[in-house]
Amino acid sequence: MATARFEQLFDKTFPIANNLILTVTEVPECEEELIKLLERAMRRGFDNHARLTQIQLPMERFPFMDSKFWHVPVEDCGEAQVLRFFFEQPETEAH
Repeated sequence: MATARFEQLFDKTFPIANNLILTVTEVPECEEELIKLLERAMRRGFDNHARLTQIQLPMERFPFMDSKFWHVPVEDCGEAQVLRFFFEQPETEAH
């Protein structure tokens, strides 16, 4: 997924709710692109006061991924070729 497009998704979704699941249907082709996308998701969550609490990805395609990315749990999404990012905002900061 192109960086600009990913940024647009964040800009549109973060103001909506305090708990958010963002699904990306264009999974990166390589490990380096995946790591960049995960890092960007963590930063954007931090910037919007919404903690990234879980990541789901196709482990079959990315077997190198551990059960955590930094402090965020990583789970297998099974056969679905998608990435899912789960964000939570504290109730006092919800828009």
